[in-house]
Amino acid sequence: MSVNTRDRILTEAERLFGRHGFVATRLASIASAVGLGNAGLLHHFPSKAALYRAVLEAIAADLNTRYLVDAPSISEVEKLNGLIDGLLSLHRDRPNALAIIAHEFLDQSGRIDEAEFLPLARVVEDTVAILQAGQRAGTVRNGDPIAMTAALHGALIIGCLGRTVYRKTGGDYSSDDWESELARSALATVLITS
Repeated sequence: MSVNTRDRILTEAERLFGRHGFVATRLASIASAVGLGNAGLLHHFPSKAALYRAVLEAIAADLNTRYLVDAPSISEVEKLNGLIDGLLSLHRDRPNALAIIAHEFLDQSGRIDEAEFLPLARVVEDTVAILQAGQRAGTVRNGDPIAMTAALHGALIIGCLGRTVYRKTGGDYSSDDWESELARSALATVLITS
């Protein structure tokens, strides 16, 4: 398999899945964007589901390298900030990736129920573990860590994806101001405030 062709397929698939979601994205559209026929695309990925999984795995691998949560010497708040920074940097570098994550959580619940492997599970598991450790340390408010994970990730994802709408209705902000405020707001959903 040509790495160059495979990478081009993954790049175009990420762009189109991010823009249209899994169901509305056609293999023919991805193949055309790469300059292949359907048979050429299917030579590299045997099905739309296999291609989507490869895109999710690439996004998850990239996201997992963007944050450090295993360092025992940093606090839970620093770990949460690392997770937030990782998601924000993913959005800056690969905005379609965050849209795919949103589609995955919103559109694919039936598929997720049946899936044997969830590429984004590590991010969720890491966030839950950090929140639970923060609860034990007294820095994270009490509550269901899964619900709090959803609130934290949801604030970030919707904030990033809705930025254009928010900017048009509320004013223009620099990227640093926007991201800093979004990070503070997302963190405030889970931390104990004095």
